[in-house]
Amino acid sequence: MAKISKSRAKRKTSAWFQRHANDPHVKRAQREGKRSRAAFKLTEILDEHGLNISPGSVVVDLGCAPGSWSVELARRVGPEGLVIGIDLLEVQPIPGVTLIRADFDSPEGQQALATALQGRDVDFVVSDMAPEMSGNKLVDQMRMIGLNEMTLHFARHYLRPGGALLMKTFMGEGYDAFRRELGKSFSRIKNIKPAASRKTSAEFFLLGLEFRGNAR
Repeated sequence: MAKISKSRAKRKTSAWFQRHANDPHVKRAQREGKRSRAAFKLTEILDEHGLNISPGSVVVDLGCAPGSWSVELARRVGPEGLVIGIDLLEVQPIPGVTLIRADFDSPEGQQALATALQGRDVDFVVSDMAPEMSGNKLVDQMRMIGLNEMTLHFARHYLRPGGALLMKTFMGEGYDAFRRELGKSFSRIKNIKPAASRKTSAEFFLLGLEFRGNAR
């Protein structure tokens, strides 16, 4: 009897795990005790694009699970700084990080963030969020732009003038219009594809610098 081949979904899952297991950034993350390979995306962007997060800075990490970005940020701001991570998923405790389990765009999430900030302005907003992928390219793109719009709305409300915003995005429908909107609030914008991002991934990052404070 002929052996039945794997379904397309199973083959795809198997191939993903094989690529993941062989990924040099995954192996490095395991060696160095990182929560995920995503830590290297952030550190590369910070180090190579002149983002000096000094001790005492206030940073908000939107969609922070599993916490790899928050860990790196906490190291940079030190005990005098403040890192707030918020996500719908539970995140294991991180020394020096205030974790909130909530939707950052909900009234409950907004209240929890305001309480954690205690009136302090935010120097830097970061987001490595992406939507749950449906497999429909247009649907996934519009969901990504929707997340970008919510992130920008949050940054306009909380960032101090001169602050910065870093967010993941995809190129496609709605991107050009969103980038123009981003330019209304930031003097400089950079498109960044860090080496730690897989070459086959559609993701890249938008970095907004020198927040104008126009929403204050």
